[in-house]
Amino acid sequence: MKKKSNLPLAGVKIIEFTTSWVGPGGGGLLAEMGADIIKMENPHVPDYWRRTVKAYQETGSVNRSGIFAINNRGKRSCALDLKLPENCEITLRLIQQSDVLITNFAPRVMDNLGMGYSVLKELKPDLIMIAASGYGATGPDREAVAFGVCLEPYSGLSSLIGYPGSPPMPAGTTLSDLAGQVLVAYTTLVALHHRRVTGEGQYIDISEVENLITCMPEAILEYTMNKRVPHGQGNRDEMMVPHGTYRCKGEDKWIAISVRDNTEWQAMCKVMNKPELADDDRFQDGFVRRKNQDELDKIINAWTQRQDNIDLMRKLQKAGVAAGPVYSGEEIYKDPHLNARKFFVEHIHPEVGAKVLPGPYARLSATPWKVPGPDPLFGQHTEEILKELAEGKK
Repeated sequence: MKKKSNLPLAGVKIIEFTTSWVGPGGGGLLAEMGADIIKMENPHVPDYWRRTVKAYQETGSVNRSGIFAINNRGKRSCALDLKLPENCEITLRLIQQSDVLITNFAPRVMDNLGMGYSVLKELKPDLIMIAASGYGATGPDREAVAFGVCLEPYSGLSSLIGYPGSPPMPAGTTLSDLAGQVLVAYTTLVALHHRRVTGEGQYIDISEVENLITCMPEAILEYTMNKRVPHGQGNRDEMMVPHGTYRCKGEDKWIAISVRDNTEWQAMCKVMNKPELADDDRFQDGFVRRKNQDELDKIINAWTQRQDNIDLMRKLQKAGVAAGPVYSGEEIYKDPHLNARKFFVEHIHPEVGAKVLPGPYARLSATPWKVPGPDPLFGQHTEEILKELAEGKK
């Protein structure tokens, strides 16, 4: 049994039919707000992220994945083979006792299980069903296989990443899933509020690719308004100059610097001990600095290569110039600011032992958001959940 909680979503029960990132991540945010989340798992095919990491390849264990852990903390795992009719009946009873169902499989999957929204709303009229898929539940590509490596190019994002003349590039992490998981959590909260006011459930159709497109409206407007197609421009910006990453002293040490206007440019020139650059005809305002960026970047790089990136960040920030070090994973973990805010949290995982992961990234003063516990072992709570169902407990 889950312990009672005073978190904002305490008492809300959610069933997840999810894998990989967008669905589990959205549910994970809701778990951290206090929701009781049952993650339904196929006993023969564990979650994608349980099986595709180095820990699984080395040990064969499906319980050691860091990326699975970050998206599934505090959930309960129920492993049932839904090819068996009796398990489908059990699952329908679980859904009937739940407030929300989250899925991020292709639209046909839930229909094929006999658990499409048209069926479930008859079973439980006030059910909220969140269906996140790559391309949405309607349209000619509704059943297309969707991974971030395909969704980002489809959205146009990849064409905006990279340097002039280079091929389209990935973002480095799956932004479609990261943006999508926030939308999953957000729309769940909206639907719960709507149900509290009206008593009505609803179906929410989320297209990851459409959500990602809304994150870069400038690219769409540039075409629709100006008939121009933007392309990758490296670390540079249309308005802010200088704007980029610059090498610093030490092995693979860098700093990112972004100058918004002439006041900040003049402040940066003072930090550089080169006040004359502020009056240089090549750099006197943002427009001419943009035309002379190659020359300007050479000057800045020659200066930053003699500087420690952390010390330089402090100097620039003190002068009112936006700057930050380019961190590695180790440096993020050791960062004094993040540690002062107690951002990282430790769990005792039943198989791995102590495991340190990022904590909640929002602080709620009245109902403090907290990480509810480690990610579940594969099928860990199946017996517990079935017992609760037999006893009629919600």
